[in-house]
Formats: sequence, C-alpha cells, structure tokens
Amino acid sequence: MIFENATTVSIGPGLPIGAITTFGGDLSNREQLHALESEGWLLCDGSSYSTGDYPELFAAIGHVHGGNESHFNVPDLIGRFLRGTLHQAKGTDPDAKNRLAAAPGGATGNKTGSLQQTATGLPSSLWSLSITGAHHHTCGRLTANMHRAWSGSTHEMARGNQTIATEPAGAHFHTLTGFDTATLPINVALYFVIKCRAPEVPAGILPAGTITAFGGPLPHIPAGWLHCDGKSYACTAYPALSDTILGNFGGDGLKNIHVPDLRGYFLRGTSHLTNRDPDADSRHALHKGGNTGDNIGSVEYYATASPPGITTTAAGAHNHQVASVPVSTHTAAKGATGFTAYNCIAWIDDSGQTNTAGEHLHTITGGDLETRPENIYADFLIAERDIPAAAPPIGTIMPFGGDITDRDVQIKLQAAGWFPCDGSSLRRNIYRDLFNVIGTHFGGAPLTFALPDLRGYFVTGAGKLKVGTIQVISTTGLPVNPIRTTTNGKHTHAIYRVPAERHAIDPAEGWELAAFNAAESATSVDGEHRHAVAGGDRESRPINVNVDYIIRFR
Repeated sequence: MIFENATTVSIGPGLPIGAITTFGGDLSNREQLHALESEGWLLCDGSSYSTGDYPELFAAIGHVHGGNESHFNVPDLIGRFLRGTLHQAKGTDPDAKNRLAAAPGGATGNKTGSLQQTATGLPSSLWSLSITGAHHHTCGRLTANMHRAWSGSTHEMARGNQTIATEPAGAHFHTLTGFDTATLPINVALYFVIKCRAPEVPAGILPAGTITAFGGPLPHIPAGWLHCDGKSYACTAYPALSDTILGNFGGDGLKNIHVPDLRGYFLRGTSHLTNRDPDADSRHALHKGGNTGDNIGSVEYYATASPPGITTTAAGAHNHQVASVPVSTHTAAKGATGFTAYNCIAWIDDSGQTNTAGEHLHTITGGDLETRPENIYADFLIAERDIPAAAPPIGTIMPFGGDITDRDVQIKLQAAGWFPCDGSSLRRNIYRDLFNVIGTHFGGAPLTFALPDLRGYFVTGAGKLKVGTIQVISTTGLPVNPIRTTTNGKHTHAIYRVPAERHAIDPAEGWELAAFNAAESATSVDGEHRHAVAGGDRESRPINVNVDYIIRFR
C-alpha cells in the first residue's frame, strides 16, 4: 500500500468503522459487553462474524485478520500489543517480511493484520561472562620412585623424564538459559475494541490530536484524519492540530509540524517523572525539532534486561591424550649399582593429577534482531481537528499527541469531555457515568475512584489478564535464535612423572618397573562448568514512541 498516492475521502463523520481503541471497563462482564456492542463496538478477541451481519466492518477490514468466503475475523488482541504497520518506512521493524497470519486466511508479511511473535535481541549493554573453567584431570598408570637396574637386558624399561604437556583440547561453547516465559515490557491490561458501525445517537467531541489504530488495509485516509507517517504540514493547513501537538514530533510548531511517525513503532505512555522508564532521559527526537528526554514524541530503541535466573549451560567436559604413559610391568635385578646401572621408574598402579588449567572467557553471540512482545500490525491515524458528535463510548481510552501536563491542553481536553490518564482520583458522585464503567479497576477509596495511570507503560490486551492489571517489571523471554557464547577454552595441562628414554635390563627377580608405552592414553573427563552472566539493560522493551493517553468521561 502506497500512502503517498492515497486520496482523502469522506467515510462519514468521526471515528471510521474499523478503528481500534481501548476500553477501561470490564468486558468479562456480559452486561457491559452487550452495552458496548449496542453502541457499535466489538471486542477484539479474534471472533468470527458473518460478512452479512457486519457489512460495513467487513468492507473496512476484509480478511486481514482471518476468515473465509462467508465469515471474517476481528483482530485478536488478547494478551497482545499493537504495532504500527511498517509500509515503506525503514529500520524500525527488521522482521517485517517474516510476519505471520494471525489466523487462517489472514494477512502476512508487511501488511496490516499480520502477527509477529515475541523476540529477544542482545542488550546494548552487552552481557559478559565471568572468567572461569579452571580444572585438572587425573591420569592413570603414572610412575614414581627411582630404582637402579642393570643395563644390557632384553626388556625395554622407562627412564625418568621431566614434566610434559597434554595435547590441546577443551574448546567449547555455552548457551544462555534461565529466560522468562515471554518478552514483555511493563504494561497495563486494557480491552481492545473495534468500531463495527456508527452509533444510533452520535455524541461527544473527539479532540484534535487524538490517535486511533485502524484494523484494515486503509486504501484511503478518512476525512478529518491524517496518517501517522511523520510527514510535515504547514501549521496554517491544520491549525487545531498544530495548536495541540506543537513541535512534539518534529518541526518548529510555528510554521510547520510533523505528525508522529508510528510506522514500525510501539506506543508507550510518556513517563512524566514517574521513573517507570529508566532510560527516559536518553530518549531522542523522532524528527528534527522534536522532543527529547522524558517528553511526549520522543523515541527510544529496544532494550533487553537480564532475567533473574540467567546463566549458561554447563559445558566444557573433555579429556586430553597423553603420550608415553606406561602400560605393563616387568621385574629387574635388585641392588644394581655402578656406571652400568640406570635410574628407572618404579611402576605404580595409581592415578596422578595434572596441573590446574583451562581458565577462559567467552563473548556472547546470537539472539534475535530486536526485542519485542507478540504484536499485531495496525495503521495509526491522528485527528487533524476537533470532530463533534464523534466520540467513542464513555470509558474509552485513546492515545493522544498533545502534552497532558500542558495546562492549556488539559483545559481543552476537559471541556471536550476527556481526562488525562494520570491516575488522578475523582469523586464518584460527580463523575458517576465514568465510575459506572471503570469502577475501581484502577484504584479507589470509599468515595473516590482512580483514572488509569498509563504514564511510562505499554498497553496489552486484557482477557487473559483482568482489566487494569499492571506488570511493573519487564520480562525477557527465550529468543528464537539461541544466544550462545563463542567457542573458546582450548588449553593444555602439564602431566608429571611420564617416562621417556627406553633402556634394556635383565628380567631377573627384583623391582617391578614400568615398560615403555608408545601409545596415547586419555586423561579423565573433567572441566564441565558454568559462567556467571553480567550486564544487560535496565528493562526489556520494544522500540517505541512516547504518547499520552486520555479517557472519555462524558
């Protein structure tokens, strides 16, 4: 799909059919779910519907989420995250071409509706291993105790020798283990819903700067919306949007603005000094002139934290070949003296130890191309003006391109019937309509209830998790491409009391001496070990853009 050639056409007022947003109510409650359906919204749980029952929604999203000739699926976002469809953007989704169909008949590759499974890349603060692996081996049939024996015999015996080295061995690699069950950033669980038809009684204002996902191919941009593709626009062309987003995503905010470029990105709630984003201060601008640091519109790359149980597999067990170890015994005359006698090595049927060696270090290799949770592609749109009679149901939570800490923005939002999702406490008797929807899922007291606090968090689909569930510590799952070490650790050991220089003596009764053995013998199998793993980033997260979130209260 080439957006540069798309034309803006009217598809009716307000949020287009096929728009995806989140809802703060508990849709496991059938009564609340039916109430939402009566307002024209369906739960994004992958359900199949007849094309005849929802013709407008089918026309909008088709079979990108799966289906057949008579039925189509809505997106399945339970336990999943949304990610902006890449299209022609570069560098933000390295695995776009390998994306899968979320259900039979669904879209694959770089297309809206496709599914991407979890991945774990190497951290920017690279993992390092402890230096370890020192060990020794035992070697049998060594010799000891010099004895004098006559020369000139017919049997070849072993004479004393200095220390020799084993042949080099022990090269090996380790695989990192101890990963969590899945890679997940810190997140809040909310229900994803999709608009299936226009409401019977349109109501409420959709503020300029509101961001929505769209679940279909989107060949045309709906009236009142702009594609979140990073383009620059003159402030005079879109005054309401310019007044809301300023230069948050790029531009000077006076003559021109950039809309957010969300292609290939995940959305993250701006931390706003909550310290939920440990790298907030190092975030960079999406476009020239855009915000950096702990501000809306800034960008950060993926990161990979070390799971608590990370370690290496046990590896490195090996043996060495040792030449000239004696193999059999012979007797020699006792009491041999004089210049015709040689120092020979007495046989012992015992084992000796090599020296301790083999300490070494590995570096880390492998891993996936990025770190991310399981996600579904969708296009993101931003409202370029205030749209009357277009608001979604009370309790709907939407991304927003304006700064919710800006007092002027707060005043405009509240006048339009929206609050920032900052965890504020509200009185139940004053905001009864919103309380009836979200209750105390996000906290509360006997006379009050709390708004969702999405600052610093990503949003995952509720369903397996209850709405409002918070994961405050990220997890790091096992990568598809195993993370391994380089192959290192090759070494030698010193072997003591190995004989050399053969001499012949008479086989008369006397000391048992070691006959020379020209064959190689093996040491014991030793050297298995692990390495401690250090390093890793301060959290696990996907590449993301900061946005703020707002919730409709009337």
